[in-house]
Amino acid sequence: MVGRLWYEARGYMSRPLIQRARLAATLVFVAVCALSVVPLAAAEQASSPTRSSQGGFLDVGDEHTCAVVGDRSVRCWGRGLAGRLGYGGEQNILSAAAAPPVDLGPGRTVRAIAAGDFHTCAIVDDGSVRCWGFGANGRLGYGGTGDVRSPATAPAVDIGPGRTARAITVGASHTCVIRDDGAVVCWGNGVSGRLGYGNQASIGDNESPASAGVVDLGPGRTAVAISAGDFHTCAIRDDGSLLCWGFGSGGQLGKGGTSDIGDDETPGAAGPVNLNGRRARAVAGGKGHTCVVLDDGSARCWGFGADGRLGYGNAANILDAAAAPPIDLGPGRSAIAIAAGEAHTCAILDTEAVRCWGFGGNGRLGYGTTDSIGDQVGETPGTVGPVALGPGRVARALSVGYSHTCAALDDGTLRCWGFGGSGRLGYGGEASVGDSPARSVAVTGPVPVGGVVPPLVADLSLTLGASAGEVPVGGAATVGVTVANGGVDTAQGIVVALPAPAGVAQGGASATQGAFAGGNWQVGSLAPGATATLQVPVSVGASGTYTVASEVVASSLYDPDSTPGNGIPGEDDFGALALIVPTVQSAPAPLRALPRSLIVKAVRWPKRGLAKRITVSGRLVLPRLRPAARCGGKVQVRAKAGRRTVAVRTVALRKRKGACTYTTIIRPKRAKAATRLVVSARFLGTTQLRPRASKNVRVRNR
Repeated sequence: MVGRLWYEARGYMSRPLIQRARLAATLVFVAVCALSVVPLAAAEQASSPTRSSQGGFLDVGDEHTCAVVGDRSVRCWGRGLAGRLGYGGEQNILSAAAAPPVDLGPGRTVRAIAAGDFHTCAIVDDGSVRCWGFGANGRLGYGGTGDVRSPATAPAVDIGPGRTARAITVGASHTCVIRDDGAVVCWGNGVSGRLGYGNQASIGDNESPASAGVVDLGPGRTAVAISAGDFHTCAIRDDGSLLCWGFGSGGQLGKGGTSDIGDDETPGAAGPVNLNGRRARAVAGGKGHTCVVLDDGSARCWGFGADGRLGYGNAANILDAAAAPPIDLGPGRSAIAIAAGEAHTCAILDTEAVRCWGFGGNGRLGYGTTDSIGDQVGETPGTVGPVALGPGRVARALSVGYSHTCAALDDGTLRCWGFGGSGRLGYGGEASVGDSPARSVAVTGPVPVGGVVPPLVADLSLTLGASAGEVPVGGAATVGVTVANGGVDTAQGIVVALPAPAGVAQGGASATQGAFAGGNWQVGSLAPGATATLQVPVSVGASGTYTVASEVVASSLYDPDSTPGNGIPGEDDFGALALIVPTVQSAPAPLRALPRSLIVKAVRWPKRGLAKRITVSGRLVLPRLRPAARCGGKVQVRAKAGRRTVAVRTVALRKRKGACTYTTIIRPKRAKAATRLVVSARFLGTTQLRPRASKNVRVRNR
């Protein structure tokens, strides 16, 4: 591992050959619960285990801000250098009201947004990733270093064949995603091992991110949350353990030293951060420090401690995460989400209040002053009140950047405070907010963004099944639909469409709630974690393959990873199945076995003179079968004088003493001139046995 030295004064960190950078770690209100991954979850989801999707609606960059509004478009404002806003140029946008929807391509909408120092990335509605802005080091992931000023002109980032992104995070000059298989892929600037591939090479500058493979997280381990600091990265694994890699000079990796990780070893080989037996539920990487929320609700920070950004009433560094005690958030208070920025940190408490600490320049802490908090003995986050967001208002999402902070509130409005340069706050000017009582967060009011940042979300998913995948003509099956709310808010007005395909008749339906009529199921409301089930009998009158499809077509709440009624099969609110009715065909004739032989004997009467009658007898030797062949069928006996038939008779076979025998008498006619007769027998066959002829027997006629 390669160590690096660095220094910081008044929140501005300098390092040779490295641009000034920051992390926008999005922080979201959550209820304390088990760690989980939301399918196609939000940018910076690591800051919160359950409202991660809303975290993806807002992200703060170094000098710009982006927000996803209710029509699923994204708006960006602030400094436009290198095309980071996505509008095709480099002009600054001072007012969020002047920021139109970013063009992501025909029909594309946004599920999550992540803003870095000079570039921006998004997860779009099909789960693919688009990046734009400054392209140095391959941070955009397109196999080059050129800038992209409009995402509409950019393809999807290659993160692996058929793979989609669940979560995305952006650092100063690198980008990481969690894929749908739980693997982590990173690209961009590789200095200090921040990409996690065991080297310092950049990825994405002349190759695709997929070509680098996935980050080693340890045998059998996957990621459920990820956060990129300016120069390091941290991921929570599926067992609740925490891995951190990249630049370690300030102790931000939490391993007890200042060496880098990931430059000549992998994160999986380095092993997890020591959390004293606790599980991580949220993580946020800053420029030189890292913060977590643990499973006991405590918040802990380690790394570079200047300006009180760690929250312990001093400016000391903490190199070992195991040595970081719980931060004082106030009597009886716990954290439900956390975010770390350039030189300050913010948390949402269990009361939904926001508290911030660290460097206070330009009012970035939101308390109406420029004083730092947490850098003096006895001064902790618990000794200051909450940030005043407005009467009765609480935060749904909070993003902390280099020198400003933004929060999405429970009424769908947006507040931003801190340094206002380049219009990053979105109020139409460049004045700071939160640095004096006259310019407090509450007094300044909402940012005029062009839409509502969804304050409530529901993650509706649909499962479609049938009692049988194949039914006969005229047969019936039962089609079942289950709709579930995996979100954190109650959805109302839910309607599920289940139209009958042509040729399929629907019978009387039964549902655990609501009513089904005309191909639509009026589900009503579903609380978080609730499910509802519909059973519909169907019948088909003709052969063929019938496609049965069902989709959520209406809901009162925003769904972060699906759009009601858009008919896209890849979304989790859509299901389809094939009902197969095979063509009726005649059963093929069974294969018949060949008897081993047919024996015939002939005895004439009288013994002398002209033969008046011939007694013909014999037996059929059956084939060896399992089960045994049955004795049955008929034998035709024939007598010929030369080529002329003089007698013929058909007799049935009989089973006698274990043998299949026959006996009959024939009377030759018009055979007085013949001296000899030829007698033969032929077994006519059955459904089980094939026909068989006997050998000829010669009989003296006179």
